[in-house]
Amino acid sequence: MAFSNPILKFIIPGPLKNKYILTGLVFAVWLLIFDNHNIFEQFRLQRSIVQLKHDKVNFVNKIVEAKREGELLRKNGEAIAREKYFMSKKGEDIFIISEE
Repeated sequence: MAFSNPILKFIIPGPLKNKYILTGLVFAVWLLIFDNHNIFEQFRLQRSIVQLKHDKVNFVNKIVEAKREGELLRKNGEAIAREKYFMSKKGEDIFIISEE
């Protein structure tokens, strides 16, 4: 590639004068910045994956807790209903004592 302007000969580095290297560099820049799956999109998707994995762990823990509570309700439903939800039988009075 011949440059007619002598100033451009000194501004452009030697490897960029090769048309194959220049084409590869332009292609790499295009893929990194302007493509639909550019580097910024990849970082955003990676953060989304980490957040979804975190949410999955939280939901699995909630499912385990709900199963444990369901098992307690099946085994000892009346006592839990009285203690947690303040339910009573007919004719019973409930006194709630709060610590302040």
